[in-house]
Amino acid sequence: MSETKSPHGGLTRRSFLKTTGAVAAATAAVGSGATLVGLTPVSAHAEGAASVEGEQVFRSSCRGNCGSKCPTQVVVREGKVVRVASSELPGEDNVRRRFCVKGYTQPQRIYDPDRLKYPIKRVGERGAGEWERISWDEAIDTIAGKIGSAMKEYGGSSIGVWSSYGSYGVLNGAMSGFMSVGYGRFITALGATIFGAGADYAQIYEQSSLLGVSGNDTTDIVNAKVIMSWGGNPAEAYVHDWQFVCEAREKGAKLITIDPQFTASAMHSDMYVPIRPGTDGALMLAMANWIIENELVDVAFMKQKTVSPLLIKEDGTYLRMSDLGVEPTEGPINPQTGKPTVIDLNVVWDAAAGGPLPAAKATDPELLGKYEVAGYQVQTVYQKVKDSIGEYTVGKASEVCDIPVETIEKLSRIYATEGPVAVLTWQGLGHHVNSHHNYKNLAFIAALTGNAGKPGAMMTRGGCGMYPVNTKAYFMGKPGDNITGMYLPQIMETGKWGEKDLTIRVLWICNGNVLSCESGRLDLIEAVKKIDFVVCADTSMTDTTQWADIVLPVPHAYETVDFDPICPTPYPTLYNKAIDPLYESKTDIDILRAVLGKLGMDKILDKSDEEFLHLVLDTEANLKAGGGYQAFADNKLGRNFAFTEASKIDTFKNTATQRLQYYIEKPVPRNNFGQKVADYERIPYYENANEAYWDNPLREKYPLMGCSQHHKYHVHSQCAYTPWLRELEPEPLLKVNATDAKERGIEQGDYVRVYNDRGYAVLKVLVTEGIMPGVVSIPHGFQADQFVEGHTQDLTNVLMNDFCSNSAFYDFLCEVEKYEGGER
Repeated sequence: MSETKSPHGGLTRRSFLKTTGAVAAATAAVGSGATLVGLTPVSAHAEGAASVEGEQVFRSSCRGNCGSKCPTQVVVREGKVVRVASSELPGEDNVRRRFCVKGYTQPQRIYDPDRLKYPIKRVGERGAGEWERISWDEAIDTIAGKIGSAMKEYGGSSIGVWSSYGSYGVLNGAMSGFMSVGYGRFITALGATIFGAGADYAQIYEQSSLLGVSGNDTTDIVNAKVIMSWGGNPAEAYVHDWQFVCEAREKGAKLITIDPQFTASAMHSDMYVPIRPGTDGALMLAMANWIIENELVDVAFMKQKTVSPLLIKEDGTYLRMSDLGVEPTEGPINPQTGKPTVIDLNVVWDAAAGGPLPAAKATDPELLGKYEVAGYQVQTVYQKVKDSIGEYTVGKASEVCDIPVETIEKLSRIYATEGPVAVLTWQGLGHHVNSHHNYKNLAFIAALTGNAGKPGAMMTRGGCGMYPVNTKAYFMGKPGDNITGMYLPQIMETGKWGEKDLTIRVLWICNGNVLSCESGRLDLIEAVKKIDFVVCADTSMTDTTQWADIVLPVPHAYETVDFDPICPTPYPTLYNKAIDPLYESKTDIDILRAVLGKLGMDKILDKSDEEFLHLVLDTEANLKAGGGYQAFADNKLGRNFAFTEASKIDTFKNTATQRLQYYIEKPVPRNNFGQKVADYERIPYYENANEAYWDNPLREKYPLMGCSQHHKYHVHSQCAYTPWLRELEPEPLLKVNATDAKERGIEQGDYVRVYNDRGYAVLKVLVTEGIMPGVVSIPHGFQADQFVEGHTQDLTNVLMNDFCSNSAFYDFLCEVEKYEGGER
């Protein structure tokens, strides 16, 4: 039994309420969750938000980080938000109208008594939960003083800003760690170090950035004949896709779920394939080999639409016409750099010509073959990949994945012959150290079968693009290094980032609950404890704020004006301020204005919020297209003009080759600190997970493999304390297979201790047949004081894949025992 202890002590919700004043007084002042619970079901779940006399309706969106950003109508009466509803959308777009319980409960988040009401500072040890109220003047003076001192002694890079996905607003958010007016100008003016998210970057970096896959529009799911839910649970975790899945099924589509857990999506499926966590990539390669062996390859698609026939040299780079003595030419101006692009055409071996030709001119390019061209030894991309994956037969994948041979063959046949196939991937496919390979492997089987680039055929479902903005407005200088935040323990231990000295003296945490929603929580806490001064800005107390020195209250989204350019629907969000910020809360940009003012840097944020919105949105192209700030102002529903009917299908136009890519010519790591990059980063590949693999000798001590799920009652940790949702899901539950529970003497409803050498958590067990034997599922989104002891993130590892730097939430082994300490 592990004796590892978890520092879950500190400020609890109960002690916070005691610290910040009587709940009754807060309720009397602004209304409360209790009042909202009393709303009738009709008003709480209204189909629209048509106002009655004395009510105002404001356009906004649900800013829960599920990725949906559902267009929202916020209804205000007598200065209080009384209800919300989904916004009606024009014409055919109204099919995208959507809402869920997390959206309906947003008013409770506004008036929940655990809202931070005023700045507080730590008066005891970090994590002890001992705080006192301070004024904004004291908070700003202290923060500016600490920043100024650190910069004087160690330079701007000693200031770290750590964020996650809480907001992408152009004024107060932190896209990519710093892309907003507020934080962007603050960071670039100081030269501060950026600490970004690790969560979800196996997919974001590998699939979106390197392979250039954007996916078909969500509404295109209805055109699929087969839908594979692979790595998620749309029936519960992403209900906004589920309506399109159901419509496709009504038209005759087949639904297949591949998941270690028998989810609600699996229950509705025509075929359920349980799989060991972290082995999806082996299954994909076995499917590829079976499709090739059974001559089910879509040859025409491979030749015309994919990188398969492109020739590569021995160093892994593409053979180009410049290698054959043809000078590159200038292409269109790159809008990002303002400089002409360079056109240097890829080369194929054309069977009709009997030699090399530019890919664009070849009529019959060879898919397989090795050649000598202009003194270079070359082979096709397909040849290299086919040769490299041969060991992953159906038989081997059966052993690795614990899936019968017959099932793998059936799955492969369906994928190859019954399309178009829509593979709906969510982040469950990206939470192991080896996960980023999955996206190359998936692209390969899509290339083999033509299941991409056409209606109903996709490797992931996409959104409606991004509204064009003037990103130059975010810069007032050059930022420091942009580093995944989970490298913080390494930096604090060594004082270096790669070969460079790096000392972090001040850490500003915003737009995320990183000490709850990144893996390796205990290591991250220890690193934060080593930093001289930590400030955290949030709407309420979280697992992260309790480790700060000063905590600053920021408003709920409905109390702010901001613009989010990300478009899950064709309608990006201008957050219209429905009510004034409650209590003493201030927007991030106003806080940054005050700090910069104390530092003598008033000019960095010297415009009003509205002036900055004009600066960001009123580009020449936007105004010419009828867009810009005025298209959204005054409660108007503005549309992303850049999203068109043609945008609905991902035709690979955003890739470097203008083809479906499953090969990465130049695999550059997301965080480059001098590590070597293996050749297999170029190609479809499988390797075991770091810890959670079946043959790991550590399984003698910790035999159970971990995974998790995003429940319909959680948006990461944002809704951890929302009353209605906690009525539906009062406490975290550890899902354990019935056979595994029986072997350990565990019965339904027992409290159990799940543990490994890193940490542990005590919580109630859910004994079920709905999870594979040897696998447990830990809940996501609960906070430390909602467990009897410990925290489920204490079991996870801070180790990341050093190519994509992704949080590996599921890559852990553990054991479970009955808890003898009694109930809560």
